Amino acid sequence: MFNRIALDLQTLGRGKQDFSITEKEFEEFCKGFLFEQIIGETKLGEAFCKKYNEQNYVLSILPDTSAKEHIKKFYVK
Repeated sequence: MFNRIALDLQTLGRGKQDFSITEKEFEEFCKGFLFEQIIGETKLGEAFCKKYNEQNYVLSILPDTSAKEHIKKFYVK
């Protein structure tokens, strides 16, 4: 697991180079995440990785506000 985290950190946790979503898809994802956020057991980055089958350990451990910015920067096109 630590090897994977180190690799993600080296690439700034960008994940797959060809994977991206639209702004609208991201907005829909955030709306759907509200229910998970109320329960409080899943982080935004973790939910994003699970929904889009994206293995990005850095993103999955970030706090929600940082994860949101990370997703916008590296995944939303």
